Amino acid sequence: MTLQIPRSAFSSAPDAPASAHDAPAAELGRPAARVHRPANVARTLFHVASGVVALSFLRVMPSRAWLVGAAAAFATFAWTCEVLRRRSAAVNERLMRFFGPVAHAHEWHQVNSATWYATALVLMALFVPLQAAEVGVVVLAVADPMAGFFGRRFGRRRLASGRSFEGAAAFVAAGSLAAFAWMKAAGTYEASRLGLAVLAGVVGAAVELFVSRVDDNLAIPVVTSLAVAVAALV
Repeated sequence: MTLQIPRSAFSSAPDAPASAHDAPAAELGRPAARVHRPANVARTLFHVASGVVALSFLRVMPSRAWLVGAAAAFATFAWTCEVLRRRSAAVNERLMRFFGPVAHAHEWHQVNSATWYATALVLMALFVPLQAAEVGVVVLAVADPMAGFFGRRFGRRRLASGRSFEGAAAFVAAGSLAAFAWMKAAGTYEASRLGLAVLAGVVGAAVELFVSRVDDNLAIPVVTSLAVAVAALV
């Protein structure tokens, strides 16, 4: 599902920054499942800030039509940048130098996570009840970086996906707490708040563990918000 930009198209661009996540396991002298991305505080802050901005739009837009328009404009800009940098090594270099502090190495030559997130916002604006969309945004903004932090620092038991049990547990805990806190603050889903919060944390963690062909920033908020919306109806 991830679109790749051939390296040959960017022969004049410098090599992407190296990281333990991208280095071959043989070079690191340990199994591939033990390879971790380095901590990136700037990316974590950007991740949370993106969630805050998305929540603000979900709250302040006067109607769903306005929300769809705003999300579509953002996604159009993001995909336009992807097309331009695919066609031009110079554009790719400038964009990725600008976003370097918050980008992973593989994003130099693949569609970046922000573009997938923009796409997720369009899908949620079109098809998901807005209260459920808010939960999906909160879970991604809080639980994903928390899972990364605990997985890097405390991860010992590897799961089939290569991620750690400790990181997955942190995702469930952080996602559930964040979803519950948001629903309580927003006054939504009062009758079933606790159950929906736990569901959101579990579904988000499951998506991160088992959905490998779709970027997390697209899959987690969309699937989590849909699960909350369906469960709320039941």
